[in-house]
Amino acid sequence: MPKLLDIASRKQPFAIKNKSDTKAEITLYGAIGGGFFEDTISAKQFSDELKKLPDTVKEISLRINSPGGDVFDGMTIYNRLKQHKAKVTVYVDGIAASIASIIAMAGDEIIMGEGTQIMVHLPWTFAYGNARDFEETINRLDDITEQMISIYAKKTKKSRAEIKSMLTDETWLDSETAISEGFADKVVGESLGVAASLIDKKWLHKTPKNIKIQDEMVRSEVTNLKNKVEAFLARK
Repeated sequence: MPKLLDIASRKQPFAIKNKSDTKAEITLYGAIGGGFFEDTISAKQFSDELKKLPDTVKEISLRINSPGGDVFDGMTIYNRLKQHKAKVTVYVDGIAASIASIIAMAGDEIIMGEGTQIMVHLPWTFAYGNARDFEETINRLDDITEQMISIYAKKTKKSRAEIKSMLTDETWLDSETAISEGFADKVVGESLGVAASLIDKKWLHKTPKNIKIQDEMVRSEVTNLKNKVEAFLARK
């Protein structure tokens, strides 16, 4: 049975734990930021917990299943990881979308599970006010876009124009495509069924075919189980 990754219902979206004196594991299974999202991981929360790791930690495994969230919180988490002396290995367990894909780029190695996705797109925001306010908002978004392009380009070795085009198109990358495009290094693990509340996010314009809403996956699994039971009873 495929694993069901329900981002919306997880009660513990964030955890840092020591696996040994030299290894630690971080899970980011929720939205990034605070206030506007449920099950969030803020930059302050992340930084405070990261600082608690002992100096003996030399390897960090970062496991991601996140629809993204606040750009500045995400950028801060990215920078805190890049500044840490430990080797960071990122595992995309379900999805690393929007600013969560930037956080994934902090990995010295990026590993995707089969059936997982990375999604990149242009940053967006809400705005109100006069013409000058909107102009400042546009300039700020343009600055953020350039910063994001720099991070993606550094990992993928693609040109800025290529990255800009991918962001503009809202690009979804399955594990094989992510590797061929330079966003990830290898694939491991079993296939995952990705089901999450991110499907209903208004800022998503496209969704890949292998992402299904939770009800669809549950109905499918129930039907499969029912058929297996009926087949077993028929043999008796």
